[in-house]
Amino acid sequence: MKIQPTNPNMKPAPQNKPTRQTNLAVSGSISTGLLIAMAVVAALLFLGAYFLFSKNAPTAAKPEPKPNDAAVPAEKPPAPPAQKRTPPPNTPAQKIQIFNEVDLDGDGVMTREEYEAAHWKNFERCDKNKDGLLERSEFPWGAILAHDKNKDTKLDREEYNLRYFEGFRDTDKNKDGVIFVEET
Repeated sequence: MKIQPTNPNMKPAPQNKPTRQTNLAVSGSISTGLLIAMAVVAALLFLGAYFLFSKNAPTAAKPEPKPNDAAVPAEKPPAPPAQKRTPPPNTPAQKIQIFNEVDLDGDGVMTREEYEAAHWKNFERCDKNKDGLLERSEFPWGAILAHDKNKDTKLDREEYNLRYFEGFRDTDKNKDGVIFVEET
């Protein structure tokens, strides 16, 4: 039932007032598309984090080396040709003296062979009881803790050898296979 106004100047309220209706099919497909895109982005972020932080994630080109093989190169690269080299003028005398003790041929270049010979000479000098192990009383405790792989609080020859490879690699700053006095 329609109510008519009693005042003749008053206009009746329109009965069919247009209302704004949204097309639910269009807005629903936009929302669905947005949700799918967000799900894809979340999945990609999750997979990226998994591959970045997972230890079992596949590696790119080469397999991860075993801990014992990591520092030991398969072959020694050939040393560059030896030529007499003098240290820079600002090099401290004590540094030159220590370097010259290891540089057996006196050419101003320490090769792997010279470094290794000095390394094993140091092992023999430190092993006071000649049991083939470096103990706390024979060698710096921090070095033993850092390189003691089997956690017996002693360094055997294999653990000390790993220390040699790490030491040479870290000292050779320009990675050319030899050490100069300024790299020490």
